[in-house]
Order: sequence, then C-alpha cells, then structure tokens
Amino acid sequence: MIDDLSSSAAIKIPPFRDAHMHFMLYGRPLTRSELPVIKDAYVKRGIFSVNDMGHRNGIGLQAKALFHADVEVRSAGYALYKKGTYGSFLGKGVSGVSEIRKAVHEIADSGADFLKVINSGIVSAQKAGLVTDGGFSQEELHVLNETARSRNLHMVCHANSDAAVRDAVDAGAVSIEHGYFVSRDTLHRMAEARIAWIPTIFALQSLAVLYPPDEQVIIEKTVEGHLSSLSYAASIGVILRVGTDSGSKGTAHGSSFFDELQLFRKAGLPLEQIISAACMDESEIARGNFLMVTRDFTIETAFKNGIIGEKMKEFILGSSEYIELNHLLKIMGFCYSGGMAKAVIAEGLVKVDGEVELRKRCKIRKGRVVEFEGCKVLVN
Repeated sequence: MIDDLSSSAAIKIPPFRDAHMHFMLYGRPLTRSELPVIKDAYVKRGIFSVNDMGHRNGIGLQAKALFHADVEVRSAGYALYKKGTYGSFLGKGVSGVSEIRKAVHEIADSGADFLKVINSGIVSAQKAGLVTDGGFSQEELHVLNETARSRNLHMVCHANSDAAVRDAVDAGAVSIEHGYFVSRDTLHRMAEARIAWIPTIFALQSLAVLYPPDEQVIIEKTVEGHLSSLSYAASIGVILRVGTDSGSKGTAHGSSFFDELQLFRKAGLPLEQIISAACMDESEIARGNFLMVTRDFTIETAFKNGIIGEKMKEFILGSSEYIELNHLLKIMGFCYSGGMAKAVIAEGLVKVDGEVELRKRCKIRKGRVVEFEGCKVLVN
C-alpha cells in the first residue's frame, strides 16, 4: 500500500515506469554491448519497467531477454510508418492495406508486446503549430488496429496535431504518444474512452538550445501550450503516463525521467496524480519492489525483490593520485569504450560533484563523485 502522501517524510511507492523510450543513445541506435549500461541507468533510478517504442533494428526485442531479471521491457520492436514520410529510423514503412496487414503479422510474430503506429510527423520549430508530414488515412488506421487486435496486440499512436490525435482515437488506439496541439474536445474524447496520454514534454524542451533564437521562442511557446493541455487533461480525468522519449538527442536514459516529473509538477498536477502517472502497479509493493522517495522525487532507497538497491558505486584509487574522467567511465562500465566515454563527456552528460564536466581528461581525485545516466561513483 502506498504511504500517506501528505507526510513530509519519505514515502513508499511502486517502482517507476518510463512509458515511452527508445533503445538509442543521443539519436543513434544502440548496440547489444551497450545495453547493460542503459539497464543500469534505469535500475539506479528506481525505474523497473520501460515501454520501448521501437527502432528499425528491433533491438528492443533483444533487450527484453537481457533485462528481464532487473527491468521489465515491453517492446514494439519496430514501429510502422507511412512510406515516404517521417519514421524511417524507427521501423518499417508501409503503404496500402496488404502491406499493412503483412507488416503487423510480422511484428506480432517477432514477439512484440504492442503495435506502435506513427500517425504524424514531428513538431516543427519553423512556425507555431506546424507538424511535419506523416500519418495514415482513417481507413488505414482502422486496418492497422483491427489486424493488431486479431493478434492480441493493442495499438499505440505517435500523433501530433489535433487531427492526427483524433483519428488515432477514433481508430481505437489505447494511448497517444506526444500529442502536441491536441484540443480540449479531443482530450474529453480520450477521457471518455479511457485512452492514455504520454505527453513527452522534456524531450522537446531539451532541444530548444539547438535552435536559433527565433525558433527557440516557438519551441518554448509550444512547450507552454503543452503544459497547459496537460493541466487540463489532468483536471478532466485523462489517464496520464510519464514517458521521456529517452534515447533521442538531448534526452538521457534514467535521469530525464525526473526532468519529466518536474514538468508534470510545473503543469500544476498534485503529487498523488504525478505518482500515479509515474509508477508501476501498486501490487509491485507486495512483491518487494518499491521505492522510498522524498516529496521532490529524490530516491532515498530502492528495493528489488525485497533487497536494498545499491545507492552508489565506489572506485579505489590505490596508490594513484587521480584517474582521468574518460578512463573512469570506461573502467566502471558506464561506457563500453573510450570513444563513447569521450563522446558523452563532450555532450555535457557527465557531472563531477554535481557540476557538468566537459574536460575528457579531467583529473578525478579522492572524495569526488562522478555521475552519468543516473549512476554515481565515489572515488576513494
């Protein structure tokens, strides 16, 4: 049972679930050898369940077997998109009813847990409210859903623009991924039909710095509008889920989950509603899987199968005075190679004593704490 959320002390909650992620790293596909590092990033953050939204190499299906003892992975395997439009890096392009049916059966045969459909493009920074090309006709969406249901798969839809969201709702999607520019009328339809919404706010917000100033303003206003829609959705009872779109550029596995939680809070959602959106089922607590967190979502202790989670790793310098940062990341298993270590440092994704460190050969001495993807190491 979840503890009293009105208490100022740490509260017991089910483990976190990232309801929208990809097995990518800063926009590029992961290799199998990199998967253990990603798994650790989730475990260290108390995230014991993830929904993989697919990649054209289907690596999420491999991750299911590799992660199963520590993190529950539900995978789409490959997403389906309309040929000639957005989505080529996420899965398989289809056109026409026969190709759609064939592709859905192939995905079901591969062992996917659900069908991911890309029913629009992405948010554009060139003009307010603009979405790039993508998506299916209403007839094609119904065929996608009917074929999926015939294989006991639910359909989830990537959809931006009110029209794309509405079409996905009408076709029988069980969740809307992203959902930028959704109208209040469509949100009411989602609430009535018990269709979940995963708004993925931080993924767009984090990209703003990559754009010129005039386009940054458009991104910022788009995020503000999305937060307003999230607030309204919460007020009318839309089912909400926390998903990060992690794996995309600027959105790190594990740590970005807490950035998304803070945006849910910024939208004005009460703690109880945020916890509900962020966590696995309450029954996990009875199985010995739970977190002790403070009201700002800081994890004090994580339990898996009743066993206390390790809060911080330790590296012993021995007779050495220091270790270079890039070498430490590789030795601790945070990065599979020196090249990867240098890349993540250059991306600004590594912190030393709580501050971003961009020097690849920074000398890490006794007493310093290095953090990457939610994993921490104390140097002694």
